[in-house]
Amino acid sequence: MREFTERDLVVGTTSGPVHGFLDRGVPNWRGVPYARVERRFRPAVPVEPDGPIEATAWGPVSWQLPIKVSRGLYHLPLGDLVENEDCLNLNVWSPGPRPDEPLPVLVWFHGGSRVNGSASSWIDPWHFAARHGAVVITANYRLGPWGCLYLGGHDPDFAESANLEALDQVMLLRWIRDNIAGFGGDPSNVTLFGMSSGGSDVATLLGTPAAYGLFHRAAIYSGNAEVPTSEEAAVRFTDEFLAAAGPLAKSPEDLTRLPNVGLRHIHGKLLERGIPVRYRPFIDGTVIPRPPLESVLAGGIADVPVMVSVTSDEAGIYVAMGEAVFDRVYNAIATGDSSADLDEKTRLLTEKRYWAPANRLVRTAHQAGGKAWLQKFCYAPTNSNFASEFPSMADRPVHGTDMASLFVDTEGSDGTETDRLIGQQVQNALISLAREGRPSWPTWTPQTPVTHEITAPSAVVVR
Repeated sequence: MREFTERDLVVGTTSGPVHGFLDRGVPNWRGVPYARVERRFRPAVPVEPDGPIEATAWGPVSWQLPIKVSRGLYHLPLGDLVENEDCLNLNVWSPGPRPDEPLPVLVWFHGGSRVNGSASSWIDPWHFAARHGAVVITANYRLGPWGCLYLGGHDPDFAESANLEALDQVMLLRWIRDNIAGFGGDPSNVTLFGMSSGGSDVATLLGTPAAYGLFHRAAIYSGNAEVPTSEEAAVRFTDEFLAAAGPLAKSPEDLTRLPNVGLRHIHGKLLERGIPVRYRPFIDGTVIPRPPLESVLAGGIADVPVMVSVTSDEAGIYVAMGEAVFDRVYNAIATGDSSADLDEKTRLLTEKRYWAPANRLVRTAHQAGGKAWLQKFCYAPTNSNFASEFPSMADRPVHGTDMASLFVDTEGSDGTETDRLIGQQVQNALISLAREGRPSWPTWTPQTPVTHEITAPSAVVVR
């Protein structure tokens, strides 16, 4: 690893000069603002430079919300992180500028059902810069009602409140385009990758025209391109949100004046009433003009190689959530025979909720003249969160377990040797996509619908 001077740690950006530090020998900048939330439920605005920025600590994260009334499966230990509406900041790790060889750029979109999670939770992306020679970025953006509650159907003054989370992400990508060269990155080689809701955010950007040209490859882990709902559904959800507000708020304007804990309280009231609380993008005709698959089919991203990865036992996560949650999800999907045993229901739910959308995305990309690849993750890492928190899930590759492999330091001591070997396979597929525009296995086509399988201990199977 090369030696760095203080001069190497100062980079001029459109946000102002940022001063980073060395994270285990790798230059790192934290909490760099890429846009600013000036008003609640309004699009972000560019940052106005105001002197040097000490980019040595995590920036504020979006306000966090529970997934269900109890502790919930995903519990975010905030630690020293601070919640704030004005949370549009990013972190960069870079091996350092190479004037003759700009580096591929990886941009991570975190999961958490758009209610929790952050740029610095659950993962450590340091190894992508230290081991793979890429510039890697993680970012915060607005979640929950702050980023996904549409008020324009109740007050035309809030028409621009449509899809604020997606607009935040577009602002992020614009900042990267304008500034990443200063960190050694190649603005013409940007790969988006995300897991669960973050993977679906990446897939939604495939149908977001404002993002076109700002990214050049996409890797979607356990996500799909079918999340955006209709405008009517978005308006109905706002009806439910206002109804749950009770005396706290009667109108969109009232919501703008509530303290943030007030919005969190309303979210909790929805959960108590048993109302499914799903903060989702919607088809507004402008930011997301039509269902993303239709935009993909129209050739909007035909030049963007797409890799879609699904774990072999995705729906096992609902088993961990308990019988009531599993039954609700299964019945909503209407997957199959209600008399089937739990294992069969889990298999059918995995197929319906994860594999079918993944296949539709790669098929649509192929029909549009693009290139797509399918990956199936069939390993249960011993170092995943589920292995320690949910012992019954320890030997199952359920939703999210592959993140332990994607973010393991393959030259470190975390996990077992097999965990690190599997991590090497998963990471190499992503890095190959970023560097070469393709992973190592054949492109998916209807004639040869190849699915690349990641299996234990080190075998790789192509079917």
